[in-house]
Amino acid sequence: MKAFRLLGTLIFCHAIAHAQTTTRSMINIDRCDTTSQGVLLRDIQQIQTTKRTDATDRWQLNVETTTPEKNISLPTDSIRQLRITQLQVPDSTTVGLRIMQFNIREDKQTEPDYNTFTGVRAEAIKQMLKDVKPDIVCLQECRKTQAQYLATALPEYTQILFPKDGIEKNGGQRDVILYDNKKVRLLTWSKFWFSETPTVSSMSWDASTPKLTIYAKFRSREDTTKDFYVYCTHFPPSAPEAMGHAVTMIEESINKTTSGTLPVFLCGDLNLDYHNAILAPLEEYMYHAASTALESDGVDAITYNGYRDTNLKTLDHIFYRNAIVDTYHVKNKTYQYGTNCKWISDHYPLYSDVRF
Repeated sequence: MKAFRLLGTLIFCHAIAHAQTTTRSMINIDRCDTTSQGVLLRDIQQIQTTKRTDATDRWQLNVETTTPEKNISLPTDSIRQLRITQLQVPDSTTVGLRIMQFNIREDKQTEPDYNTFTGVRAEAIKQMLKDVKPDIVCLQECRKTQAQYLATALPEYTQILFPKDGIEKNGGQRDVILYDNKKVRLLTWSKFWFSETPTVSSMSWDASTPKLTIYAKFRSREDTTKDFYVYCTHFPPSAPEAMGHAVTMIEESINKTTSGTLPVFLCGDLNLDYHNAILAPLEEYMYHAASTALESDGVDAITYNGYRDTNLKTLDHIFYRNAIVDTYHVKNKTYQYGTNCKWISDHYPLYSDVRF
């Protein structure tokens, strides 16, 4: 029987997966109760509502379960609101990493000076990475010249990269994985395009531009028994059919590479917000860092600004399996880096602290 863990957080409750056969139960929770500490839940499929029922710090969860049993124990210490989350938890955790997702925005000289990479954003991005100190960074829209700058400015990171048009020597956009070679060792890596011919640069269905995924298998240097995968991806924009195929292809690739058991982290600009139905199969197959982290900015935290204060969206995501995520944070415009740099990119960097 698959087990689930209840996480108490300060983040609003999120409904997870719809149960085919359900029994509705009502659970009263005392926020001041500190006796229960993270007990396993079984057969929880969906939270219907979360609301405060009175003025005595009691909360009521309307829960649907797949069985009529109500043998459910809840951790309620220091809880303001609760979320029940399907979560695969490793038997033991010895490795901790910080993983970042960041669409760096290609360097286009036709943009205003404050938006160009060489003008102000390069230095700001370098400062941001030195401040956050991620162990692994997944980048999208990174041109060859930008990758070369990062290699010089941040020699502590090794790069895995491939251009979306398949011409390795050209200057066009590429997906990049940066990794700290002192923390992890690269074992192997590969790539595929979202296409009916995924082994070559191509596009299919309703996509208007080639988009690819690069993925790598790493081994922790801290604990050499711990291998894991990182997927870096970029979904084609405004292409719902291609996006749907992209979700399926990622799931199939992860199943093949990890056998469903190794920790895996999927970082990407998916050009979809958390609530989009296209992502529903991915949200059932994996777990979203924003909705499960013990400390989180929330699933609706803005990750895209479009270089404007009025064009705000949530397009970037971190998904995972077979791990624990402690934090999820977005480095938005309240964090200023560089000189006169209002926008570090048209996307904000986001990161999670993970354990496995």
